[in-house]
Amino acid sequence: MNTYIEALAENLRQLRATHGLSLSQLSERSGVAKATLFKVERGRTNPTLETLVSIAETFDVPVHSLIAVESRVEVEVVRLGEGVDISDDASVGRVVRNQVIGAGTLEVHHQTFRPGANETSPSHGAGTREHVIVERGSILVGPVGEEVSLGPGDYATYLANRTHRWHAPDGEAVVWIIHTFPKVVSGAE
Repeated sequence: MNTYIEALAENLRQLRATHGLSLSQLSERSGVAKATLFKVERGRTNPTLETLVSIAETFDVPVHSLIAVESRVEVEVVRLGEGVDISDDASVGRVVRNQVIGAGTLEVHHQTFRPGANETSPSHGAGTREHVIVERGSILVGPVGEEVSLGPGDYATYLANRTHRWHAPDGEAVVWIIHTFPKVVSGAE
């Protein structure tokens, strides 16, 4: 069997399982016949570009990711300083991981808030949650009006579906932030 057909079959099975969709539900949402999806998942067909685009749009992923052959690495490592730079006036930070988990997305940030920094973040959308772990220093975090002070080793979590604040009052604060975003599937009942 063709390596890309095998990769497509595996990737589609994983996407469907991650989003908790049956073949019938995926067929309904994508407009691709259930029989075609069955064949794709079994590696028994070479789908058209139109079919691939419909599946990719349903899962909100790039078409090329459907046929991506992933190397099976047991441990993934992101070294200090790697990742996507998200620095701004209040902090220096990087997104070190962004991954679909279950029916949503998980994003991991490592950020250093500058001494005296005060940042207000807008809502990240309904159902979004922030998990904060303080590595070093102290920081005031949480929805505006409900902020809490955290120190080294402390953990806090809150819904980030409204404006929330970050403030490093006593010097530099180094934190790990884990965002969990629910997946919004168009056409969901």
